[in-house]
Amino acid sequence: MPQNPYPRSPQQRPSPRPELDERRFRAAGLATSIVAALIAIVGVIAARGVFKIPLLGSPDAGVWGNAATIAYALAAFGCGLLATGLLFLLLRTTPSPVTYFGWIVGLVTAVAAVIPLTVGSDFGAKVATSLINAAIGIAIGTLTVSAARRSILYSPPTEPELQPPFI
Repeated sequence: MPQNPYPRSPQQRPSPRPELDERRFRAAGLATSIVAALIAIVGVIAARGVFKIPLLGSPDAGVWGNAATIAYALAAFGCGLLATGLLFLLLRTTPSPVTYFGWIVGLVTAVAAVIPLTVGSDFGAKVATSLINAAIGIAIGTLTVSAARRSILYSPPTEPELQPPFI
């Protein structure tokens, strides 16, 4: 095989093209949503069962609380799906998508953690809800970014046909 008379220098070689493995990313987003829902459930059980804080219902509702516990877990699940969709959109449309995603999720998490502290309720319930919301937001943010980074595949660039330089 003859050697190419016009090899490319390292500076001229095209770099690998990143491509998102969408199936893998969607699966990771679903898993992130499940983790978020489970954090909500564990947080409610810990607050009600261990610390005896009447979170999401009356104290006589038991460790699981009432239907509000299921709604809270479903809301956390939905937030995980929304975060996955947001990062997918940012990956397709913006420069530095992970940076923007981090800021958005960080600020939304801060709001979700502060709002319970402003409503009139038992102080323990305020703090517990704030901590659970913060844990859910942190988990969603870190897991979604990790999933995106692990779902980006680098395919080799297509080599354009080499032509001799003009003389």
